[in-house]
Amino acid sequence: MSPLTPSWRAPRRTWQAPAHTRARYAEIPTPLGTYTLFREPGRRRTATAKAEARERWQFRLGEDTVLEIDDAAAPWYGMRVRMRRGVRGRLDGVPFTAHARGRSLLAHRRGIHFTLADGRTLSFTVHRLHRHFVRRTAGADTVISRTHSGTWEAHALDRGETALLCLITIAGLDQLLDPPLWNLL
Repeated sequence: MSPLTPSWRAPRRTWQAPAHTRARYAEIPTPLGTYTLFREPGRRRTATAKAEARERWQFRLGEDTVLEIDDAAAPWYGMRVRMRRGVRGRLDGVPFTAHARGRSLLAHRRGIHFTLADGRTLSFTVHRLHRHFVRRTAGADTVISRTHSGTWEAHALDRGETALLCLITIAGLDQLLDPPLWNLL
């Protein structure tokens, strides 16, 4: 079991601000190696993209880019809003679309879903008191990771799945899986 926490992260003010140049923002050690997060301004130059401060995120493992998100935003609140609207990217070179759904009290209505062009769907869902990372291929669901005592089990994942888990934890997207009443406490 490995707690996916960054060994280094940019200072808080830099971390929360929109990216103006390509720079390294975090390093996350995993059983597969250290993932490095690079953020840069988005490639789209439309008025909406500028107003929303869209960014391009890259998770690199060594010299290989494992995960790219083309229309990301600043971490935490900005990224959660982008995930609800939907984002596009590539996971190990395979295009995907991702979206978060639900702010329901019912756990099965909350989730973050990554639909890949090769037919796989990778989802973060809630089941009772645990969060699950589920792989769906050919209609069969397989739980590939889950939380235990608040940390994700990350020992049997491939490099793309580990990169998604790094994204969820470092960007604060796991808060999308929380019940809405937790915001009141």
